[in-house]
Amino acid sequence: MICRGLRSFLEKEVRPLEEQYKRYLEDERARLQDDGSLVPEFKSVLNHVRRRSADLGYYGMHMPPEVGGGGVSRVGMFYALREVFHHGLGLNVVVLSGPEGPSPMLLQFNEPQREKYLRPLVRGEMTTCFALTEPEAGSDIKNLKTRAEKKGDHYILNGMKTFITNAADADFAQVFAVTDPKTYKEHGYMGVTAFLVERDTPGYQVGKINRSLIDDGSQAELIFENCKIPKENVIGQEGMGFYVAMSWLGIGRLNIAAWSVGLAQYLLERCVEYANLRTAFGKPIGKYQHIRGMLAESAAELYAAEQMLLHASWKMDQGESVVDESSMAKWYATNMLYRMADRAVQIHGGMGVMKELPIERIFRFARILRIVEGTDEIQKETIAKSLEL
Repeated sequence: MICRGLRSFLEKEVRPLEEQYKRYLEDERARLQDDGSLVPEFKSVLNHVRRRSADLGYYGMHMPPEVGGGGVSRVGMFYALREVFHHGLGLNVVVLSGPEGPSPMLLQFNEPQREKYLRPLVRGEMTTCFALTEPEAGSDIKNLKTRAEKKGDHYILNGMKTFITNAADADFAQVFAVTDPKTYKEHGYMGVTAFLVERDTPGYQVGKINRSLIDDGSQAELIFENCKIPKENVIGQEGMGFYVAMSWLGIGRLNIAAWSVGLAQYLLERCVEYANLRTAFGKPIGKYQHIRGMLAESAAELYAAEQMLLHASWKMDQGESVVDESSMAKWYATNMLYRMADRAVQIHGGMGVMKELPIERIFRFARILRIVEGTDEIQKETIAKSLEL
């Protein structure tokens, strides 16, 4: 039912908007201002799609009913994400919540925080960002430089974050800062606190837009200069911010794996269609062994990724830890998509690298997915540790 509803929404409401604003979707330069941020018109369209999806109950449906969500299981979310990304890379990417929206990590909010921040996120009325990465710290959380010093009933926040998705437009940021330097130096994972920092807080500054392979206009630096943060804006317990962060990373990795499966399915169907239509030397190229082999490998790898992700999602629904499985699924699915995107370019030949087709953009996007939410190497380190190496 959910997938049918999403498909109807995408086809009847989202796709017409993609046609109307295709100049922004087909030419990344057209949707960016000189500083790399999104032009207001395109940003308005994205916000419209997000809010319309929220109105229909899709955007935050992975969240529990008590905060306005639909209580959809992880297995259900796998199928939903696969359905959405099966439509490629367009306005559909904001139909379901990503790093800019509500996540289960935010269930650690107390009731006032839920009312002020979380429920508006679920309704698509606000967006946020997850501000952990710094110039010298990301997966290496033991090297954070951002500090928050407690002063009576508030904290003074100083530091810089970089490569933060949706930092350019977020209404508030989830910022991780060292609050107990001595404990942090001794233990590495303790002494870090997560804060809610609103965009209009004095000293909060959006730095330069991070220009990337896909230039989506959303990643940016965040700079904090003597930001006064009330103690009421602490997320969870003081000094336990690392554990707050880890509660989101596993789900984030499963989400990216699901995106990869949906996009891979999209690519496979486009490639099969093209292989049956394109002729060379008197017959469709799909009749040649090299092309058939690439498509067969792609289909088998896609099936394997789906099964990995379904199993990990099912385990999470049973309340089991999926730290290892989420790393396996994220590593395998993103690399599967990258290989498939590479094959798609090869199968389409010269047209595969032309901007008239969506193939080359997915190829670039696939490369980025092997970096975000933990690089390939971080995923393999996590897997290796599970083997007691």
